[in-house]
Amino acid sequence: MTEAEIITRPGFWNIPIWAIIGVYVFGIIAAVICAIGIRHSVLLWLAGKPEQYEKSKKTRWGFFCKEALRQKRIIRKPLGSWLHFWIFWGFVFLFFGTVTAVLDWDIGKLIFGKQFLVGDTFYFYKFILDAAGLVCLIGLGMAFWRRFCTQDKQFEKSLRFIAILGSLALIIVTGFLVEALRLAADQPEYAAFSPVGNFIASVFYSGFSKEQLLAQHTWLWVFHGFISLVFVALIPTTYFAHMYKSPTSIYWQPMTPRGQIKKINDIEEQENFGISKFEQFSWHDRLNFDSCVECGRCTSVCPVNRAGGSLDPREIILSLRKRMNEGYSKMQDVLVPDLVSRDSLLSCTTCGACIEQCPSRIEIVKTIVQMRRSLALEEGQFADGIQQTLENIQSVGNPWGLDPDSRFDWAKDLDVPFAKPGEHYDILYWVGCSASFDKRNQKIARAMVKILKDSGLSFAFMKEESCNAEFARRVGEEYLYQLQTQSNIENLRKYTFNRILCHCPHCYNTLKNEYPEFDKGQFNVISHVQFIAEQMSAGRLRSAADKLENWVIQDACYYARYNGLVNAPRFALNKIDNIHATEPKECGVQTTCCGAGGGQFWTDTSSSERLNVIRLKALVNDSGSTNVATCCPFCLSMMDSAKSQEKSLSHVTVCDVAEIVAKHLK
Repeated sequence: MTEAEIITRPGFWNIPIWAIIGVYVFGIIAAVICAIGIRHSVLLWLAGKPEQYEKSKKTRWGFFCKEALRQKRIIRKPLGSWLHFWIFWGFVFLFFGTVTAVLDWDIGKLIFGKQFLVGDTFYFYKFILDAAGLVCLIGLGMAFWRRFCTQDKQFEKSLRFIAILGSLALIIVTGFLVEALRLAADQPEYAAFSPVGNFIASVFYSGFSKEQLLAQHTWLWVFHGFISLVFVALIPTTYFAHMYKSPTSIYWQPMTPRGQIKKINDIEEQENFGISKFEQFSWHDRLNFDSCVECGRCTSVCPVNRAGGSLDPREIILSLRKRMNEGYSKMQDVLVPDLVSRDSLLSCTTCGACIEQCPSRIEIVKTIVQMRRSLALEEGQFADGIQQTLENIQSVGNPWGLDPDSRFDWAKDLDVPFAKPGEHYDILYWVGCSASFDKRNQKIARAMVKILKDSGLSFAFMKEESCNAEFARRVGEEYLYQLQTQSNIENLRKYTFNRILCHCPHCYNTLKNEYPEFDKGQFNVISHVQFIAEQMSAGRLRSAADKLENWVIQDACYYARYNGLVNAPRFALNKIDNIHATEPKECGVQTTCCGAGGGQFWTDTSSSERLNVIRLKALVNDSGSTNVATCCPFCLSMMDSAKSQEKSLSHVTVCDVAEIVAKHLK
């Protein structure tokens, strides 16, 4: 085949010179307008307070590829959520197809005199672009149906989103029509490699004369080019700005553990605490607010919102973004209650479900805790019931206000050792306040003692153990938290041990992820479900039930979501002969909060139905099992409370994984 016979991509086919000049001029203008808009966004973020973040480029790019490119977080949902994946990658291919076309003609043809989109390469290029456009249209159709044809209140049904979806569809459809008109008029031999365009040409344009096809092609090409460049120019000022804002937010997500809340350094010397005005937010906070895609996933999984509470995570973020865009005149206005209601802030359980679902990885819980700190430390505002509980911790070292000398009364008949300076232990068992003072949860601690003894490892308790005040930190009382932390670290450093064992996810998360912020606060911490699974795997623990039992697992937020501990409780239960672990619909990192976190265990809720009842009903109905296995003493207490609140649940059995394992130990 001679060089003249090789098929190349036709550049500006049937396009007059005035249109070619116009598209270059308008293209440059559109690119400049878009760049100015992006620069404005960046300056808006950088106007916030400085905040240091780990560079960790390799790790950050790994997260970026997984969550921005592979969109792993988005496509966890059913088929409907694949639509964004299809739209995203469809437009990526269309964008790079356009870039490739520019390189082929403007660089290859005009500068070097030779195109690279020739022959089979050109055929493949055409087929991929047709497929990408079709995938985009399918995704847009699904998005329209899900938003406007279902009863899901999560989605905004407005003319704005009709325009958003319609504009994308218009660009793709006009592109297909331009292609179809060219194929119908020119009838090239490679038409089959553009299946969508060829189909439109054969069905809709078969009866037109060539002159009609050429005239329509020219004006439709101009229209398609115009609306495409207008789209590019308006990206920073429209909903489509999330195309660069969301990936930026994902890239700059914190590299610290999910459950870590930043320490207020030199707290006694500070004049302001937390966030009360927008000007106090950091550049990263501003980036978070600006990257919201308004999808409503956070609100749809928020347990407080589900229970009829006033908390709406999406509205909080959108309100803060609106305040940011209002300019400097509003930067010093009070946020609570003018912009965000006090009740919605104080009702958050800090379960992290909103962060887990957010495609932009917005740290909503961090924002709420920052504003709570201001309410707590500057105004002394807490949810009802919290103040007395905090005073109890300050006075006697436990939230119940009970005699601290009675902390280990539950273990008097178990002959348990207390740590002594100079002696080495494999395990230092951190019991926590719940299992020390709550009679029901003392059974968890007794079960763990039995497991520890059967493991053959040396272990001890720390007699000076005192509340770590985890919930105090999350309701905003950072000062009390730091006092308790410094005291506990000082006491822990008196003893020699390999690992600290916690059976409370809140204690585990605090000692593992938050104590390292403090001097000498680095300890090797293991959860009780990890420890049990480890010992069973090593053959030190063997369990068997007398008859077949099905247990549905209630994953604890601070184990599963904050620390990724999902497999351990399942392994432990399934390792017991005749016991099978079943799953509810929302499990693992998708688990639903029992309602105890964020200090809510110590407050009264105004929700129409309590969160614990909602969750226990779901566990039983989803699995068909009336045996519920928990991994957290607060989950256990909340589930037991739900049984007494709802008669239809009174027959349900609720036990901690440790209790189940200890009961069936051989």
